[in-house]
Amino acid sequence: MEYWKDANEPIEAFVKLFEKGFKDPDLSGGLKKVNQLIWFDYTQDGPDCSFWVDCRGGELKTGPGKPDDEPNLTMSLSADDAHRSWSNKLNPVMAITRKKIRVKGSATGLLKLAPKLKKVAVLYVETLKELGRDDIIL
Repeated sequence: MEYWKDANEPIEAFVKLFEKGFKDPDLSGGLKKVNQLIWFDYTQDGPDCSFWVDCRGGELKTGPGKPDDEPNLTMSLSADDAHRSWSNKLNPVMAITRKKIRVKGSATGLLKLAPKLKKVAVLYVETLKELGRDDIIL
């Protein structure tokens, strides 16, 4: 991994990012419309390098690892490409077409949130600063 010291570090950052996003009315409203259990699978970088976001039933939850329930959508990519994506330096639509992101399930609802990536990137920079990782801000 280019940006991370170990496989737990990106998961801590990404879970914290989503927890921050849940507090933003615009982002949380968009996520609730997705209404899916999403697994972000970065296990190519380590067996525990993944996290989930549950947007079902009008509630928003996130946590490390694979979800207990079968995910509606699995996004598989490297933790470094996830870092680029949350930093708004990797276009998710292009990454999917170029097979940098592999999708299992329907990503249509999630891709509708792509215009909000600039807002997510701002929250992500805040998250990295809070975690003392200013060194990897893109």
